[in-house]
Amino acid sequence: MWRAVLDRVVFVLMNMVVMVILHGNSKQFWPKIPYLSLRDESTAEHTRLVFNTLAISTLIQALLGRLPRERWLPRVLVLGVVPAMLPAVIFFGQKVLRLQGAAAERYNLAMVPLLPIAAVAVEEGLASQLAPPPETPSSADYSHLV
Repeated sequence: MWRAVLDRVVFVLMNMVVMVILHGNSKQFWPKIPYLSLRDESTAEHTRLVFNTLAISTLIQALLGRLPRERWLPRVLVLGVVPAMLPAVIFFGQKVLRLQGAAAERYNLAMVPLLPIAAVAVEEGLASQLAPPPETPSSADYSHLV
């Protein structure tokens, strides 16, 4: 149990680090990574950034053997779902809440940990829905006993 919680915390922290690296603002001390880093501040580019962040973190986890096979399908679905909801999150902050200036920056910065946490939550929900039900004694085949 603790191992699973630790894996999820590491996944969130890894996503935060990768997102900061790939965001590539003007004050960075490292070069932009071609094809993966943010090119401009558009919503589409931020959606691509979230996808790339989740994909890189997933790849690292898979290469390290920290992503069990039963989590592959839920993770692939998360790679589609979480980036797809980012435009709605941005729209909510800009148009519904009408955030501007420092408040908008804090809202956007809050998304750095919240998006990976949402990814973990969505993956947990999908994994529980996609997992085969555990075999109970009442559903087990007892024909070999007869």
